[in-house]
Amino acid sequence: MKLTKAAALLVGLALMAAGCARNAVATGTDPGPVSSTPRALPSPFTVTARYTAKSLRLKHPDALAIGPDGNLYVTDLSQRVTVISPAGKVLRRWGKPGSGPGEFKFISDSSNDPTDIHGKIAIGPDGTVIVSDSGNARVQEFTPQGRFVRQFGSFGTRKGRFLFPGDVAVDSAGNIYVADDQAGMLTRFSPLGKVAWTIGGIAASDPDLSGHFHFTRFDAHGRLVIVNDDQQRVLYVDSSGHKVDAFSPTAPNMCEATVDAAGNTYVSGCGGPGPTLVYDRAHRLIAIWPGTRYSLHRSPVFGPRGEVFALATDGSILRLHITVPGA
Repeated sequence: MKLTKAAALLVGLALMAAGCARNAVATGTDPGPVSSTPRALPSPFTVTARYTAKSLRLKHPDALAIGPDGNLYVTDLSQRVTVISPAGKVLRRWGKPGSGPGEFKFISDSSNDPTDIHGKIAIGPDGTVIVSDSGNARVQEFTPQGRFVRQFGSFGTRKGRFLFPGDVAVDSAGNIYVADDQAGMLTRFSPLGKVAWTIGGIAASDPDLSGHFHFTRFDAHGRLVIVNDDQQRVLYVDSSGHKVDAFSPTAPNMCEATVDAAGNTYVSGCGGPGPTLVYDRAHRLIAIWPGTRYSLHRSPVFGPRGEVFALATDGSILRLHITVPGA
């Protein structure tokens, strides 16, 4: 999306916020407008600190996660994981290009931009670091200090294998959720790496479960919050793999979503210039981050002590202060 289109989109969103904000029920249907009076929407957060990619020696960073210790874990084109303190100090790095244990091959799924690599990362409740190694078709697990623990998965279409592993998340019980970006599948693995269930794929009977899944976080009910960017739908999937709620964002080209402790859902674009939209628990649009100065590459991530950080499209890491009421 070009900046001019993003600006036009913001004007449209401001005018339609009340008139076109829609509630969604578990079936994903929209009952209609709740008001016809336009209203200005507030910004959901302010930037309190910015750490540039150059100062952190990051090369085209792709994904950001926060551990239970509050530290940031970042993957980038250098084929490494970098651990950064909340104050912006690099604490340690690990990894190098390759296919051996502890090595990475983060690759792009587009020949048009080889720097747009896929190396997603998630942190478990015990600090375990989970990394999806897209070019090696596997998932690797590390200690917070970077010691290799194990790996699972290999290239293929059989159960427990991947064509192109993408987004990963870890729930409070240590179960690992992995999206296969080419197969359009979502698989939940047990803490021991065994397949529990798989949903999605071209044979999915529910259109919401057919497409590309993007996610990082669970809500207070233990539901994984997912964007299906093919269908332009935000989904909530429970621990059994059932879709229990869904809604359609009020802007196009949405790819990323996270949720805060109050249940507000933050929906961002596909890594390009554009806004971040915030919806309350009833899926009403309540705030807009315009993205005119710093657009978000991914939706914000939330730490254990109220920390909020986001990866911007210029490669910098932004520390944010949430201003959404009740968040």
